[in-house]
Amino acid sequence: MKRLNAYGQAHSRAIARVRFGVGVWLLALGAYACYRGVWWGALFALPAALHFYFGYRALKPLRER
Repeated sequence: MKRLNAYGQAHSRAIARVRFGVGVWLLALGAYACYRGVWWGALFALPAALHFYFGYRALKPLRER
């Protein structure tokens, strides 16, 4: 995985919050699309999972300190 640059290391908590927020938004958008009968909306779960994973990884340097 690509390491965080200096900005990413200094603001890793903010980056993680944004990634988690985008992940939640993508899940909500996919759920709404499936509710409306557009079944390809379930494909939004994959990018949401990636955002959750990378948000978790952004917090890893904080746990190692």
